[in-house]
Amino acid sequence: MSEEINYRQLLQQQLVKIRKLEARLEQAEAARREPIAIVGMACRLPGGVEGPDDFWELMAKGVDATSELPPGRWDANALYDPDPRAKGKIRTKRGGFLRDVDRFDARFFGISRREAESMDPQQRLVLEVAWEALERAGHAVDRTRRDRVGVFVGAMNNDYGQLALDQGGLEAIDPYFIGARANCAISGRLSYLFGFQGPSLVVDTACASSLVGVHLACQSLRNGECTMALAAGVNLLLSPEASVYLSCSGALAPDGRCKTFDASADGYSRAEACGVLVLERLSDAKARGANILAVIRGSAVGHDGPSSSFTVPNGVAQQSVIRQALETAGVRPAEVSYLEAHGTGTAMGDPIEAEAMWAVLKEGRQGGESLWLGSVKTNLGYPEAASGVVGMMKVVLAMRHRQLPAHLHLKNPNPHIDWASMGVKVPVELTAWEPTQGRRLAGVTSYGRTGTLAHVVLEEAPPRPEVKREVERPEHVLVLSARSEEALRAQVGRYARVLEEGREALGDVCFTAAAGRAHFEHRLAVVGRDASQVRERLLAAEARGPVTVAPRVAFVFGAEGTWPGGMGRELYASQPVFREALEQCAAALVGVLEKPLVQVLYGPDSTRLKEPAYGGAAVFALEWALARMWRAWGVVPRRSVGQGVGEYVAAVDSGVLGLEEGLRRAVGQEPRGRTEAGALEGTETLLLNPGEAEWPRLSKQLGELYVKGVEVDWAAFDAPYARRRVALPTYPFQRERYWLK
Repeated sequence: MSEEINYRQLLQQQLVKIRKLEARLEQAEAARREPIAIVGMACRLPGGVEGPDDFWELMAKGVDATSELPPGRWDANALYDPDPRAKGKIRTKRGGFLRDVDRFDARFFGISRREAESMDPQQRLVLEVAWEALERAGHAVDRTRRDRVGVFVGAMNNDYGQLALDQGGLEAIDPYFIGARANCAISGRLSYLFGFQGPSLVVDTACASSLVGVHLACQSLRNGECTMALAAGVNLLLSPEASVYLSCSGALAPDGRCKTFDASADGYSRAEACGVLVLERLSDAKARGANILAVIRGSAVGHDGPSSSFTVPNGVAQQSVIRQALETAGVRPAEVSYLEAHGTGTAMGDPIEAEAMWAVLKEGRQGGESLWLGSVKTNLGYPEAASGVVGMMKVVLAMRHRQLPAHLHLKNPNPHIDWASMGVKVPVELTAWEPTQGRRLAGVTSYGRTGTLAHVVLEEAPPRPEVKREVERPEHVLVLSARSEEALRAQVGRYARVLEEGREALGDVCFTAAAGRAHFEHRLAVVGRDASQVRERLLAAEARGPVTVAPRVAFVFGAEGTWPGGMGRELYASQPVFREALEQCAAALVGVLEKPLVQVLYGPDSTRLKEPAYGGAAVFALEWALARMWRAWGVVPRRSVGQGVGEYVAAVDSGVLGLEEGLRRAVGQEPRGRTEAGALEGTETLLLNPGEAEWPRLSKQLGELYVKGVEVDWAAFDAPYARRRVALPTYPFQRERYWLK
């Protein structure tokens, strides 16, 4: 009988183990498929686009941003020949080009002039655009923190390094040459300068590079290799060699435009671009209160394998990659309502891509489900390695605006595509994106010239939780900083416009500016009750000299006095740390004082504060609570000193006395003696007494300390409030020309 019972126990134990293993397996599977949130993005694109807002405006207006080759690249007239068989010539003078690619804010990144001149402008672009993307994500870069942030950059060209060799030969090679010639330095330098210790790599799979980078970034996040990732793509056209090759291979359109899906499609227009996406696991983004722009549900990467030629696309392989991406996303083909096509605009590639897309997305459709098809290359040209990231940004913006931009240059649909049998529309004007399927789901495709395929499935952002602002401080502190006085003045102008527009709550603006930005040596801080007052004071503020060394802080606790009841009431109601410290003092005085301390402070017995014991206890408790609150905000004193009762608070704050002993001395139960805990030389004094337990004084003190260089934990400062990160102006880079001599 006993042996039978043992078997039963053994079976029960094994069943518990099996259930635990099943739970662990479910957790691992959920982590493997966890959606990835896009929480920030930034870009530089043709047509003078400096950011996502500019990008949307360009697309919404249906602008063709291609142009003639700008000066300073190569001699377009000398190399032009409309005959693709002409040796060493280019059949078009047109493309999509960025402005001021020779300019860079080297000072901001702490890079010397000599090194900046040697750096590939693609590398410089990625640094600036990545910084802007992180600011838009509300992530403050702190190099000393060494975050586990991954960097995945798609890049394929290296024209600047070629220019250096063409101009100087082997003698041009110096210790800085890696910055000009090695694409791996694009990601490596970013991680080095930003203090990131996650995976850092450059992907070169030709025109699929940046979308493959997105795929790898998502995998890295799900595997726990990093907590945040930058997925980027960059492409600059600085020398003519690649254009000569593409011209003789028949890839370039003579008119320099991508006429995707049109009967006149005869090649593409090369383009420049830089785009950066900031990615987090969806659960982490929600916990951080991030502004989620869209969600990556799944992705896949593959290769053409055997096809009719090395550079000829394979429709069957394209279908396979799209299916795999949908499967990993947990999305049915019929749920997809938009596809951002690779869409280069070639006579062979367009029909293959359209047929492959429809072969997959038609599955499960009953008729009536929405499906649109388009390509941003008709606006910008073909940004090669940056294509995938740029296409994703277009879709994210379309989801947020609930509109599909016009697909340009479609006059006569390509007759080699069976449009009649496909349930698909190409938006030729700005079109409302209201899919019959309900939620907005889209695919983004990229193909590389050497056969690599990539597909990403995007979903619109989940509804942002409504913030209930039950408690709000009466005044707010707005802090700004920059590397130079000129940049700080530019910041003031940008924020003044934001405050004037009034689209965001002032508390959210101040929180994001403080907790979501790095802090530099040139600083400003203004305090105000509303956006109008903050704006007025911001425009009138004068910057002080730059912070060179952060001062050390001394807490100075005041003496006894006649204080009215109710001191610190707002802090007690709204600041958990202040309240907890005050109640800790009250608990320690139970049995010592006749009436509870909090009741005397904030109840009907406030007249007893005139009695020495109650007055001393109140002063001690309020000052102690203020000290705990300042410490919680990250302001830690080098010294603590005081007078009268303040001496005991200083002694307790510095660890010379215990809390209960300090309180007994404050109420006169133990003899008073001098307990001063330190001197004030070389410190910034912070007066703490009951008279300072009000928001106007606290806000002013905090702003003054910040301007002088004292480190503040701004997230802790706003922790008691319902805050969220909002889109604010990015850093105003002060660029200068850096180029090969």
